[in-house]
Amino acid sequence: MFSNQRLIIYILITLGVLFVRENPMGGDEHQQTAQQVKLLFPQLKAQLPTIASITISDSDSRLVVESAEDQSLYSGERWLVQSKQHPVDRAKLMYLLDGLSQLQTVDVVSINASKHSVYGVTEKDGTRVQIYDGNGLLLADWIAGAIRSQDIAGGDHPVFEYYMRRADSDEVFLSGVAVQPSADALDWCDLNFLRGVQAFQVDGVSRFDYQRKLSWKIERIKPQSPNEEEPRWQLTAPLQTTIDNFSGDSLAFSCSQLQATDVVGFVSSVAADNVKYGFPQDRFEVLIQGNTLEFELGKPAREGHRYLRVSGLQHIYTISDFEVGQLRQDIDSLYDSE
Repeated sequence: MFSNQRLIIYILITLGVLFVRENPMGGDEHQQTAQQVKLLFPQLKAQLPTIASITISDSDSRLVVESAEDQSLYSGERWLVQSKQHPVDRAKLMYLLDGLSQLQTVDVVSINASKHSVYGVTEKDGTRVQIYDGNGLLLADWIAGAIRSQDIAGGDHPVFEYYMRRADSDEVFLSGVAVQPSADALDWCDLNFLRGVQAFQVDGVSRFDYQRKLSWKIERIKPQSPNEEEPRWQLTAPLQTTIDNFSGDSLAFSCSQLQATDVVGFVSSVAADNVKYGFPQDRFEVLIQGNTLEFELGKPAREGHRYLRVSGLQHIYTISDFEVGQLRQDIDSLYDSE
């Protein structure tokens, strides 16, 4: 009996030494996790050049982003929001696609399909993104669900965590890098006409008022010194005088941030559009480092908005009355009171 106990103890000690030597669970937590982490869509990054359309849908809306066809007003290199036939915000589109191609299978929270509604990742509750190639082959099918938490303690960079899953899998993951995209078509249209232009790059603004004949033109004054109080703007029409720096800077900023609120249709003919949309009530010319952007304001559209036509573009837009008010400055408000 005693010898048997000694034998058992000897075997246990031997197994313990072998376990320590072989260390089957070796590696720190990061190494062990890395062995389990995989891409949610491992082939998507290589397939990005073959993508022909993306469908985004939720319980209320559905939109399709597609590459422009040969018969489109836009080249085949452009992407269009299908319902508006308008160029997409390419930076937003690339951000979505790059993000999906890099999603990882970290933080599994459930493998039970009956729990999908709890995490908001059912087809009815979540936001679904389906990506197709030119042959109609489904490359990725992803559902973004409910938000679990948000950390706004950092101030400028809040952190959001969403539940998500592949539509063909029951596994639900938690991700702090996933983007829950909008299914509203307007959110995907590129409606910023001077993207990348800063206010300091605006050299002049001209207003042609066809109703009240209150036209004016302002130009930036070349600085003579770094003094912030030195006049930066001058009125050159209908008379010449310096104007408040704040007034000139505000106009330059408003022009640099010019953005539509809706896409209402295609341009037809100048005469027909003038009748239909009431153009032009005002025309503006914005001078930007030797280039000029021209746009016209029309009659009121829906409440709080007015029709907008931008020279060289194929669509008629609307702009908010707030932006209109920022642009339609009276001459008296521009004068340097001193």
